Amino acid sequence: MRILIADDTVLMRSMLSEMAESFGHTVILAKDGAEALEKAWSEAPDIAIIDWEMPRMAGIEVCWHLRADPRTAYTHLILMTAGDEPWRELKALDCGADDFLHKPINAAHLKARLTAGVRIRAMHEQLLHLALTDGLTGILNRRAFLDRADQELARARRTKRPLGLVMADIDHFKRINDTHGHAAGDAALKRFVTGCKLNLRVSDVLGRLGGEEFAILLPESGRAGCVITAERLRKAVERLDLEFEGVRIPITASFGITALALDDAGESITGALQRADHALYKAKEDGRNRVELG
Repeated sequence: MRILIADDTVLMRSMLSEMAESFGHTVILAKDGAEALEKAWSEAPDIAIIDWEMPRMAGIEVCWHLRADPRTAYTHLILMTAGDEPWRELKALDCGADDFLHKPINAAHLKARLTAGVRIRAMHEQLLHLALTDGLTGILNRRAFLDRADQELARARRTKRPLGLVMADIDHFKRINDTHGHAAGDAALKRFVTGCKLNLRVSDVLGRLGGEEFAILLPESGRAGCVITAERLRKAVERLDLEFEGVRIPITASFGITALALDDAGESITGALQRADHALYKAKEDGRNRVELG
């Protein structure tokens, strides 16, 4: 785990860092509250150990800011203090801290707190994965894809770089289910995703919108780039030929593509999806296993 340690004394930072590293963690150090906040936002630690009393920003305030920001909302926060008044622990928890450490700190107490933090972080990551991932194919589900699409649109506008969108639909999917059963349909969906992944860049974003319908974001790709990618995917899917329980099941897909209008303030992912969907519908109307521009 990546551990942020924020304390205004060199001795305490050094001691906590040595302990945490001996437990197998990677350490990020900050010498005051403002630096702790900056490093938490830029380096995304899994756990943060924050001193209560620090220059520029108190630990309580740091905890509040970290908890309020989506980038660090689920960082496991441990506040530490030399004060032993009971109200301190209550206030720390009220401001967003997950745990509390009293100074002086020994290795056994720190290890126990970090072990608990690691366990909680792992549980959170698992729940987050389940919430954002399509259970059958392992790619982004509809909600996660739309959230990511909004982020990519904002980034494209900021960098003034093109952004393409592809919608894809497995042809005659109902026929596969009706003829060979839903297990065969599931196998076709997974096979389709595997074929797409092998022909997409790391930066491309693949999501399942529902049923046999998929969407792909193509950063740095205008209309021409979208056509090239969609044709590559179409040909790759056509070559898949699913083998299910001794039966060969051919698979093809239709694709609708569009490029987002970044200079249009009214452009949205919803609007782009509608254009790509209309193009996808036309591809199906014109015979399937083809690419259409929207």
